[in-house]
Amino acid sequence: MNASLLDHHGDGFVHANGLRLHYEQWGDGGHPVVALHGTSLHGKVWYWLAKALPAHYRLIGLDQRSHGDSDRVGPGQYGVEHYCADLEAFADRMGLKRFSIVGSSLGSRVALLYAARHPERVSALALLDLSFEMPTEASEHMVHAHVTRPRTFPDFEAAVAFSKTLPQRLRFADQVHRDTLEGDLRQLDDGTWEWRYEKDAAIETLRCAARDMWDSVRAVRAPTLILRGADSDVLVASTVERLKRELQGVQITDVPNAGHSIWGDNPEFTANAIVQALDAAVPAPTGHAEADTTPGRALQIQTPGLKFQAREWGPADAPVLLCLHGTSMQSSAWTALGSALQDQWRVIALDMRGHGGSDKPATGYSLAQYAADVEAVLDALGVARASLIGSSLGTQVAIEFAARYPQRVDKLALSDPSCLIQQASIDQYVSLHRSRPRRFRDADEALAFSRSMPQRKRFSDAVHRFTLEGDLQAQADGQLEWKYALEPILQTFVALTENQEAAIKATQAPVLILRGEESHVLSRPDALKLLGWFPRAELVEFGDCGHTIWGDQPAALAREVRAFLAPVAQEAVAA
Repeated sequence: MNASLLDHHGDGFVHANGLRLHYEQWGDGGHPVVALHGTSLHGKVWYWLAKALPAHYRLIGLDQRSHGDSDRVGPGQYGVEHYCADLEAFADRMGLKRFSIVGSSLGSRVALLYAARHPERVSALALLDLSFEMPTEASEHMVHAHVTRPRTFPDFEAAVAFSKTLPQRLRFADQVHRDTLEGDLRQLDDGTWEWRYEKDAAIETLRCAARDMWDSVRAVRAPTLILRGADSDVLVASTVERLKRELQGVQITDVPNAGHSIWGDNPEFTANAIVQALDAAVPAPTGHAEADTTPGRALQIQTPGLKFQAREWGPADAPVLLCLHGTSMQSSAWTALGSALQDQWRVIALDMRGHGGSDKPATGYSLAQYAADVEAVLDALGVARASLIGSSLGTQVAIEFAARYPQRVDKLALSDPSCLIQQASIDQYVSLHRSRPRRFRDADEALAFSRSMPQRKRFSDAVHRFTLEGDLQAQADGQLEWKYALEPILQTFVALTENQEAAIKATQAPVLILRGEESHVLSRPDALKLLGWFPRAELVEFGDCGHTIWGDQPAALAREVRAFLAPVAQEAVAA
């Protein structure tokens, strides 16, 4: 079992092809694999593949339309071309330039069509019990199963008992039933459990399954593995023989002790075969080095009221991304992001008032004042419009600014927003700031303290060092002292409790909400609440990550922000 991949599990909601699509994600490696489930299933069903994939992969299990937590659509929109259009838009939104695809049943048809249409983007293809020539008897048997199955169950054990009666799951081990049902079902407020797919969508999808896709077969250029259940009634012998003749370089393997649902009947054999095929097509990297960072260029910004310090990366004529840090932090927190995005963006990381090298007035630490500072800074820089990213406090300032000055905002990325923070968490932060030492003898003592901070326990040494470079300033006696002023920080913690619901609902810009899976500031229910409050929002959750996403998962943060902001950068290039 590859714990590094399994333990790095997150999910997200993104807009693609006019729908909000949900996906599960495991791992953070450099080679993405998009996995497409079968009818009535969901993206979480690929957990068994996540167990087997090495750490250089990133597995993305998409909830296809009307499945899982993705948007529902009406009748007449369940042909393979509809599903493929979703995949095309999803891949673009996720910034996937080249990737492998694994598809089961319905997913195998979608994968086949996508690979035929976009051969330059597909590294490898693995098709599980390919179903485009499914016999009518097999499809109607499945339709009958969906028509007659109960929609709800009084408890989870009742659902397990029912799952064990399904013909396509008779070979499943008990744990496979349970793991699959965790994604199959949602628990309702009354305690009952309900399927997470639309019955009518499943029926129409099955009745659209049989079609001539031989032109697509002949157009595929990626290395292709087809896995067939040895006892499958879907991928029949005549289709297999024709695939051998018409699909260039195909490898076809029978999965023993398996019917159509080979992923559940024999998951270990299936996973190992997929990993071998992917590794043959996409060799593992020879090593992994942390991305290089640069400290950025120093900026001094004079506004009518205050002098601000900032740092910037990238060309002066590129679209602007303004970065707003969290409480007691400063601009160096954005070093990894600025370094990663400087090829397409002018990234400006601001020391907000009371922080870093900026002025520290005795008062004026409301969200409204912070937002007014952002306006003054952009005016001083001659920037009419910008995208904004904030962390913690910075997310609340970004929200306030976007609500007050909508004409000046392209997009908002909110890294673990604190707008719904609980008072207990604020009290804990206040206590930590009051008790932490203000000075350190030298850099080694400061580094040791930084490593002891709970919110920095996942930081690499490089992140600790570039963060501390901005956190501290040398004193005349050679000691190092925090740059922030304590009293403004305490005033700022009071501002975090301001009610921003109206500002959130008034935000016109597209919003990307980013959450650390282990955040103690933004709970999963609150993240979903924000997803509903913002008029145009997406959500990405990072595994193995807490509140401080920019330090815990800097490469993943840069990847997600780049993909989210890409249309703005592309428009700038076109102009």
